[in-house]
This record gives sequence, structure tokens and C-alpha cells, in this order.
Amino acid sequence: MNIEDYDEQLKKAGEFHGEICGGIAIGTKLAMYGLELMKMELNQRHKNLIVFLEIDRCMADAVQAVTKCSMGKRSLKQMYYGKFAATFYNIDTEEAIRITDFDANKKNKSKETVEEMKKRFRETPPEKLFTTEKVKVKLKKSQMPGKPHTSTRCSICGERITDGRHLNRGGKPVCIPCAEGAYYEIIEENQ
Repeated sequence: MNIEDYDEQLKKAGEFHGEICGGIAIGTKLAMYGLELMKMELNQRHKNLIVFLEIDRCMADAVQAVTKCSMGKRSLKQMYYGKFAATFYNIDTEEAIRITDFDANKKNKSKETVEEMKKRFRETPPEKLFTTEKVKVKLKKSQMPGKPHTSTRCSICGERITDGRHLNRGGKPVCIPCAEGAYYEIIEENQ
């Protein structure tokens, strides 16, 4: 991984995110390292790559910008674990590598300025910043990229549910918001 490539990818990630902060700087390095370990080239969309993100912070935008994986293409999966980690999964070979923060945010570095942090991320080899683990990923057909694999309607609200994301209640399909409650509350319905 060379510094020129890092600078190029950091610029792209910063433009996508709207600024270059510490999360974008380390996320760029992590994403580049993941692609390198998977033997995939930069600046290409890899249809056989799925990335699982374990955090929904700045790092996630850097990973999306560098890998070109996206939620809309179903090649970027958000896991909401609150951990600074990502798993790179090759659909064709079933090889998966999970990369976690090893040294990036150690407490003794807390007095570091953002500029000092960005410089450190730029110059430090990725194997000194991250820990890697070979892992096994199990995906259902309904979790794979591509067109929806299944479709049904919620027996309560009538809205469409794709890819097996429904629950069965009394033998009938029910969407998760109807079964467990939604993040929203309808205050006015247009007809």
C-alpha cells in the first residue's frame, strides 16, 4: 500500500463524507487494507465483494467510498454492533477477513490533534493499526446482492416486504414494524 494511493483514496472518501476527519482517515486505510488482503484492485467495483460494517460512524463512509460497495447494491451490510470493525467477504471463494482496530485509537494517543492523527494513519503500515482474523460468513440466498429474492405483503399494514425480512405470526407474514414497533409514528396518512 503506497502513500500516493492512500492520498487519492482519502480525497475521494473526504469528498463523499464532506470532510476529512479521523474516522475518514482510518476508515480509508482499513478499506484499502481489506481490498489488498482480498487481492482486489482499487478504483473498481467488485461484484463478488460484500463488506459487513460493525459501526455506523465516519469510518463507514470511507469504506463505502473506497470499496464502492453500497447498501443499494446489497454489497454493504450494516451490522450496528458499535465496534470499529469490518469484514470483507468474497462471494465466489467464500473467503472472509475481519479487520478490527488494533492501535488506531489507543488511549495514550488521545492528546493527538486531528492533523497528527491523519499523518499517523497515512504513514503507519496497516498491519500495525489493525488486527485481522479469517472468519466464516454464512449468508442466506435472500441476503445476496441482486434483485429481491422473495416478496410478500404484511398481513396487518399491507406493505410489501422483500427478502424474507418478515416474521410469521399465526401463520401470516407480518413486517417487523407491525410485529415489534417502528422507529416512526404515523401522525397523518395520505390516501
